[in-house]
Amino acid sequence: MEFIIIAILGILGAALIAGGIVMYRKSESTNGRAFGAAAIAAGIVMWVIIVIVTPASQSSGNYALSFVANMGSGGIISG
Repeated sequence: MEFIIIAILGILGAALIAGGIVMYRKSESTNGRAFGAAAIAAGIVMWVIIVIVTPASQSSGNYALSFVANMGSGGIISG
């Protein structure tokens, strides 16, 4: 489910950036240019959210749990 939300944000953000650029460049009025710039900014914010939320890597966590269990039993620190 998390992947679907990130994918939707990515697609929508890219569409907002592309559409905003087209609207900004083709518009003659100030209101159209402002709306285009706002769409570009919204798309950039969506991509920033994707970069912040997406994990760089994932692990199963088995190693960390076994390491903690060994420390608790005194298996690692033996003199």
